[in-house]
Amino acid sequence: MGGCFAAIGHLPAYTKATKYVMPNSATDGPYQSAYNTKMNFFQYLQANEPWGTQFNHHMGGYRQGRPSWMDKDFYPVQERLITGADTSDNAPFLVDIGGNMGHDLAEFLSKHPSAPGRLVLQDLPVIIGQIKAGTLDTRIERMEYDFHTEQPVQHARAYYMHSVLHDWPDEIGASILSRITAAMKPGYSKLLINENVIPPTEANWQTTGLDMMMLSLFASKERTEADWRRLLEAAGLKIVKIWGHGEGVESLIECELA
Repeated sequence: MGGCFAAIGHLPAYTKATKYVMPNSATDGPYQSAYNTKMNFFQYLQANEPWGTQFNHHMGGYRQGRPSWMDKDFYPVQERLITGADTSDNAPFLVDIGGNMGHDLAEFLSKHPSAPGRLVLQDLPVIIGQIKAGTLDTRIERMEYDFHTEQPVQHARAYYMHSVLHDWPDEIGASILSRITAAMKPGYSKLLINENVIPPTEANWQTTGLDMMMLSLFASKERTEADWRRLLEAAGLKIVKIWGHGEGVESLIECELA
């Protein structure tokens, strides 16, 4: 995809020049060096069309053909989310943070049409503004939101992030998580993280390849279970269970307030 290749190809030269110190800055890493910019990856793509549009298409097809956590044999949505949820019409049920064009919420609604409450799609104005009328079910609310700021939807049954935290080094990831935990209702709200959990040895090539991309584009990484526990526990969260579905498939990390 445009806006990626130069950074990936530049990684060996960058790491040699920086004496192989692990980069950890979202605005001063291999990507910025390759493209001569101070913008982060997302800002640069949106400022250089058609790369921003191409990235949106990529996110739409990213999981096609692979098992989804919303499937009956992956994560028990009825038992873990719907049962015990507030069924009031105005109660927030599922908030997709950084959900791009709404692909995941649309899939969720098609597979679980009886889910109660509100389904809220959150992303930056430049993304939300690209969603064409009639492309999303009317039950899906569009909300302009920057996840580096205070979460406006309080006490949702579940806050959800798909491939968000792997785009950020731990320090920024911790800040993003702090916005979510401040909005969660103890004993009720969950945080669902749909990302890779890399085993400590013999990791699948698909996830290790993606790990190198995260290093090149974001100065970040795919995380092991130990990495996830350190990040989440420091943010005041506990992992209830990690739901998996085989090699090369993103897990669903189910979290609650500690």
